[in-house]
Amino acid sequence: MAEALVAGVDGGASRTRAVIVAPDGTVLGAATVPSASAYHREPEDAAAVVVAAVREAAARAGAGGRFAALGAGLAGADDPTVRARLVRALEAAELAAVVHVDHDAAAALAGGLALEPGIVIVAGTGSIAFGVDATGRRARAGGWGPLLDDEGSGYAIGRAVLRAAMRAHDGRGPATALAAAVQDRFGLASLDALKAAVRTAAIDEIAAVAPLAAAAARAGDAVAGRILDRAAAGLAAMVAAVARALGPAAPQALVAVGGVFEAGDLVVRPMSAALERLGVRATLRPARCSPAVGAALLAARAAGRPVAAPPGRPGETAR
Repeated sequence: MAEALVAGVDGGASRTRAVIVAPDGTVLGAATVPSASAYHREPEDAAAVVVAAVREAAARAGAGGRFAALGAGLAGADDPTVRARLVRALEAAELAAVVHVDHDAAAALAGGLALEPGIVIVAGTGSIAFGVDATGRRARAGGWGPLLDDEGSGYAIGRAVLRAAMRAHDGRGPATALAAAVQDRFGLASLDALKAAVRTAAIDEIAAVAPLAAAAARAGDAVAGRILDRAAAGLAAMVAAVARALGPAAPQALVAVGGVFEAGDLVVRPMSAALERLGVRATLRPARCSPAVGAALLAARAAGRPVAAPPGRPGETAR
């Protein structure tokens, strides 16, 4: 059975999702495990996480043996040297006849538009815009990591929340509900202790603070609203850069992927307004499939064994 199936993996900074997809597009099994980001760990270690995720998804699908293809969309795989090491490690695992590795934004676009040309804006722990035109030409903007970039990401929003809380606490900034929210989030008697509490915090732990901005903004907090507006503007600038690179004749279908967009209109509305100001006529569509399924679709195409796109994200909850 497995020789007709395709495995797809999406590995970001926070977690890894794997799916097993049948030729008709049915998701037979899925699993979620810790991060397989090749940006945050050695490629061979990332590959080991991918293998574990695929095996867990395969067990849930009741599928054994070697798959027709394995696709992995991984953070950090945009580096050619890293990608080559990932491919070697995954081929050595002998999970599939064909191994196809790409970066996570490519998988997100492939899933979101079911291999159609267009642009994806990804805002999870990190952020990136990525696009492909009808000829297969690619363009990207952002995605350079938390030190250099990642505007509008969960990490950037989380860091802005923490800074706003501390500025309100010591009188440098306006009062905001974020101060009390941060204090509660970290279980502190006083925000004076926040410096020590976050001293060794990982990037994904800071990103996990981002939802506090949405909660406060929904309750009318102006500071939180401005944080999300700035994030939305940064994301729009990335989309605009990719749209310019692809050219005016390229399709402008746009999908938005990642935890930041769980804030809904608090991010989508100002991002759309910013795109309009930048002259980008992008049509925002709901994502058809997840990035993990996108990785499977890319691998199936590379193997010459294309599978039908699943009918939509609800079916991807298969276990």
